[in-house]
Amino acid sequence: MLSNEERKKLVEAHKKGYASKDLAEIFKISTNSVNRIIRQEKTTGSCENKTYNCGRKSILTEADLKNISQLIDSQPDITINEIIEKLDLKVSNETVRKETIKMGYVYKKKSLHASERERPRCSREKRRMGE
Repeated sequence: MLSNEERKKLVEAHKKGYASKDLAEIFKISTNSVNRIIRQEKTTGSCENKTYNCGRKSILTEADLKNISQLIDSQPDITINEIIEKLDLKVSNETVRKETIKMGYVYKKKSLHASERERPRCSREKRRMGE
């Protein structure tokens, strides 16, 4: 994959009269790639990489994200599964969890108070209590 600067040099060289086959050897890419970059420059006016269309598209719409945000603001201790149930979303809980983190909400697990905390941990303390 060529950087944007290399793509511009390729297009300039083509305009100066270099053949696609020669450019392919110089830039170490296929002739099809050379032709595609030149075609892209002619049709769009730009030969830069298209990085804005990359990645998987989100299943959740903007309206869904807004509803999730409003629900979390009204009930800060709501769980991910409760959000899915209340909004009747057809997504996994991992999807909702990732989106809530992207929105800036902190995901905290509820910690239960362990009964072991009440017990003495040191053997000396046990002896004292037993005496």
